[in-house]
This record gives sequence, structure tokens and C-alpha cells, in this order.
Amino acid sequence: MRIALKEVPVLSSHHADIPKNRWSWRLLYNFLLYVSPVALLTVAFPFVTPILSKNYVGSVPLIQIILAASIVVPWLSQAVCMPIYRALESEHLKVEDARREVQEEAAILKRDHKSKEAQELLATLDTDPKYQHISELRAFSRHWGYLYLVGLPIAFLFAIPVVLVLHWDMVALVSFLFLSMLNVAYAQLLIVPNVAKNRPLWFFAWLGYTIVLLTLPTLWFLPPLVGSAILFSGIGREIKQLFHFSRLPLGAAYRDVIRGLLTGSILWADKYVLFLVTNGKIDVIAIYMSLVPCVIAYNYFFVVESNRVNGSIQRLWTLFNKLPFNEIEPEAHAVVRISHASVRNTLIVSVICSVITGILMYIFVPNTFPLAYAGLTVAWLFLAMALFIYQLEYMTMFKTVHIIGAVHLLIVTVAFSIIPNDGGYLPIIIGEAILALVTWILYRRAWANPEYSLFWRRALAW
Repeated sequence: MRIALKEVPVLSSHHADIPKNRWSWRLLYNFLLYVSPVALLTVAFPFVTPILSKNYVGSVPLIQIILAASIVVPWLSQAVCMPIYRALESEHLKVEDARREVQEEAAILKRDHKSKEAQELLATLDTDPKYQHISELRAFSRHWGYLYLVGLPIAFLFAIPVVLVLHWDMVALVSFLFLSMLNVAYAQLLIVPNVAKNRPLWFFAWLGYTIVLLTLPTLWFLPPLVGSAILFSGIGREIKQLFHFSRLPLGAAYRDVIRGLLTGSILWADKYVLFLVTNGKIDVIAIYMSLVPCVIAYNYFFVVESNRVNGSIQRLWTLFNKLPFNEIEPEAHAVVRISHASVRNTLIVSVICSVITGILMYIFVPNTFPLAYAGLTVAWLFLAMALFIYQLEYMTMFKTVHIIGAVHLLIVTVAFSIIPNDGGYLPIIIGEAILALVTWILYRRAWANPEYSLFWRRALAW
């Protein structure tokens, strides 16, 4: 299922005709674009935090509402964005099915010696809009309105525990819910730069978000609103497609939401649960700075390494149609080597970034240790699991992935329930190390013979 491979925007793998040095610069350019939000927000928040701390929404400090939103949004985003990729695929499949029906009907006409009618019918494939292949931007525009509404209940579900635990008043509650609604829109619209093939739009949206945050920090609703407006401009002429209001079956949409919640929990659930058990009193600098190496390495994987894996898999697909099955094995072994190298390189990048981050934190914010060390360690384990899960999804092992996500969520919840402070990271590290080892074993087994796994994947798809 191609949906599983589109959770994070990736570059096209069609670059054989691009000179190596030019391709390297393009990779660097895209990598810097994708990590730009980390740099922008890391610079902005130290300046605005004192201002946010002095302002209140109802009886709640504004900084607490912003912090709650910052903790909820990454995990929420993965849940509400997941159905969009199914929607994009559904639009393409709809066109392919319609074209195939016409071709089959034309074949029947030819067998009945009605060649003229068959030719006229086939001509409609080039003239009738419903048979034309559509862009991903158009497909996104047709579905976004409906899928935005699908995502809102999930935002409210995330908000309920926060409000109950922190005992916010009605003004703060309504404000937080409204901010959550804005963040759902912003998260989903961040897909536009990828489907519109307009990568700078991603940077400008985050730049606009940051500038508003710096200049008008007390207007808490403006950053996601301005960012969304910039992203919405990328829809351009396809804006009229919004009125199609195409809809996925609700059950399918929420299955993808649940899948997004489980896979997204790997990187983000611990911050949310810790925020709840500590009544919002967490060491933001230690926890989020220790996450920076993980975010950098994660983006490195999808900008650089995943293209190699995708390209090798696509080549293997084409060989299924050209070579006998017994001649595919050497190419399949090459795919395995590329997959293992992609995971290994990404984890090495994370280690290097973790060492640099740890040194900088020790120099500039030494009071964050030993929590910073625990945060760097657990973030590396989370990253490893996220990479293994991505590779398992290639082999359509979705149930296995869901179970891993659920076990991870259970480990985090139980650990922080027993030790309701950042000391809970110690049992989490132990539990996650075991779970990461199990996930690694499953990944290695799944990729031991990819030619068989992918062959049966195609056979079952038929």
C-alpha cells in the first residue's frame, strides 16, 4: 500500500540525469528546508517566553496554553494527516478504474466487430475529464475540507485530558480548542508544498509563523492562521476543487487516524503523558533540546536515505515484469543492503548530533542534566523504532506496526503513572531498548527475502 510510504514528504527518486555535485546541493537545500522549523522556533521561543509568561487567557498563563499546544500538535498532526494520503491514492485509483472499464468495454465492442464504436469510446479517454489523470494537488483540494472535519474530533480528544488534569476555566478551554482547530488546519496544509512541488512554500509558511510569533506573541491564534494562509495560497487555481468536497468512507478515514496515532506515538507520546502527570510542569528546554538530534536525523532519512530505498524498490518492481523470478535474487540482496545502510547511516547521524547537542547543553544549560542525557538516549531509541517501523510498513506488516505502537504507548503510560515525573524515563529507556530490539529482529526477518515479500504483496493486491 503506497499510503504507508508518504507520511513525510520525500524527494523524487528520478535523478539519474542530474550531475552528482548538483544533486548533492539539491539534497542539502531540501534538507535545510525541512529542518528550518527547528531552527526558526528554537530561536524564537526564548525571546517570546517571558512575554507569554506575563499574559493570561482567563486565569491560565498563556505560556501554559502554548506549551500544551506544542506538545499535542506533533502527535495530533500524524493522526489527522494520515487519511490524506489514502485520499490522494483513492483519486488516482478512481481514474484508473474508470479508464480500465472503458478499455474493457471497447475490447468487447471489438470482439463484436464494432470497431468504429470501440474507437469512439476509446477516444473519450483523451477528451472526457473524468478519465484524465489528476495532479496530487487537485486530489488534495478535493478532499481537504472533509478530512479537516474528520480531524477535529481527534483534536478535541487530545484536549480533554489536558483540560481535566490542569483544571482550566472555560475561557482557557475554548481558547485551547480553537488553537487546536487552527493547528489541525496548519498541519494538514503543510502537505501542500509537497503535492504542489513547491518546496520553498514550506519554509515561507514557517517563516511567517515565526515572524508573527516574534512580533505579536500575545495574539496566540495568529501564527497558525498566518502559516495556514501562506500554505493555502499554494493551492492556487485548484481552489475551486475544494467545492467537490470528496469523501473517503468514514471507517477507512478513522482507521488511518488510529494508525497515525499509534505510529506517531513512537516519537511524541512521552511528552504528552509527562505533561499530564506533572500537571504541566516539565523541563521544556531539556526535553525538547534532547529531541533536536532525533528530528534532524529523521529529516535526513526522508530527504536522503529514503530516496535510495524507494528507488531500489521501484527497480525491483520493474524487474518482476522483465526477469524470471530466480534471476531477481541478486537485485533483491542489493535492496536489502541499501535498506540496512539507510537505517545505519541515519542512526549514526543521530548519534553525532546527540553528542554535539549534549556537549552544548552541558556548557550552556548544565542544570538540565541528567534529564538531558536521558532525553537524548530515549530519543535515539524512539528514532530507531520509527525507522524499523517504516521498513516494516514497506512489507505491509501493518498489524505488527500497530501492536508495536500500542506496546510503546503502554510502556510510556505505565512508567509515568508509576513514576509521575521525569524519573519515569529510566524504566522507559529499559522497556524501549527491549522493544527496539524486538522491532529490529522483526525488521531483519521481514527484509531477509524482499523478493518473496514484495511478490506476495503484489499477488495479494491482484
